Amino acid sequence: MKIAHVITALNVGGAETMLAKLVEHERAQGGDIESCVISLMTPGVGGDRIRASGVPLHSCGLDGALALPAALARLRSIIGQERPDIVMAWMYHAHLAAVIGAGLQRPSIPLIWNVRHSLADLAQEKPATRAIIRVEALLSRLPRRIIYNSHAAAQQHERLGFCASRTMVIPNGFDCGHFRPQPGSRERLIERLGIDPAALIVGMAARNHPMKDAATLVEAVRRAREAGADIHLLLSGEGMERPVGDLARTLQAIPADRVTLRGHDRSLAEWVPGLDLLVLPSAWGEGFPNILGEAMSCAVPCIATDVGDSRFVIGDTGIIVPPRDPALMAKAILTLAEHGPDGRRELGFSARERVRQKFAMDRIGALYAALYDSVSGMAVQRPNRSQSSIRRAQVM
Repeated sequence: MKIAHVITALNVGGAETMLAKLVEHERAQGGDIESCVISLMTPGVGGDRIRASGVPLHSCGLDGALALPAALARLRSIIGQERPDIVMAWMYHAHLAAVIGAGLQRPSIPLIWNVRHSLADLAQEKPATRAIIRVEALLSRLPRRIIYNSHAAAQQHERLGFCASRTMVIPNGFDCGHFRPQPGSRERLIERLGIDPAALIVGMAARNHPMKDAATLVEAVRRAREAGADIHLLLSGEGMERPVGDLARTLQAIPADRVTLRGHDRSLAEWVPGLDLLVLPSAWGEGFPNILGEAMSCAVPCIATDVGDSRFVIGDTGIIVPPRDPALMAKAILTLAEHGPDGRRELGFSARERVRQKFAMDRIGALYAALYDSVSGMAVQRPNRSQSSIRRAQVM
């Protein structure tokens, strides 16, 4: 079975990461699933990972509004050449483009939309994105299935008019062999970044964007330090090395030798295990945050705001706080600081076991394979597994 994945862009983000993990997993498993990836825009760094996996990668060359007609024509041509059994579109712009690219084929090709975003407040989206979402609500009976990576996103989109009968929730998946605890990782991180070994290392890995709300975490760390905790804050992600606005002003309250700012780093699996805590302070927009699953796989306890499915992901292995509440976030940091190394280690291994049981890539890959079966009506060969061991894709 051949799957054509259409995605708006291939830069750094949760959708790009999950797509790469999925095609890597399917290729490693062998069997009948064959994929190609089509990026509407010229692929960025996310395209490098797709190419390295050996999966064919195409670009439609969409670099502005004037290029849209040519890009759509290119998309239709690529789909016609690849002749996939299913087209799965990732992210809003790709959903609409794939309606044209897949629907104008003869015969038309079954379409799946894959939604990777939550919508707590539609007003927080850009005007163009709001318009696209409203159009998609009207067209939402066209795809055979609409996949959401979080229960929260499914409910939010259904309230906006997305067809509920098409809904299916498949969480993000994680390679627990790649993201794993590593002896000596804290010591290596301390040496690499010049961190005082006595400090509690609190990390955040996300792009510098108002949605991620790093300023709330910085203020929470300031308050926790004021309460007596010696904390070293590590902010890593696209644009974090160049803080501006509220983030830059708030950082001035943290001693320079207790802050490390770094840009995007692909080696998360190398340094995340060295953290004492990971915090995700998002104000809105999360669906199923990859970084939570990755940190938990590394046995790092997490604190996150109650946005998207973060509460569901963490369960009872960490702490959930309201968004934009630095006082409660500081309290959560102090609580886990008081656990001590042994208490945090125990909590971290509970987090890893939760990922292994619920979100391991083998399990999530099987759900996607079952989805392909249900949409295409074709049987997918899965080596080394009995048919009875494969659960149907379902709302989890």
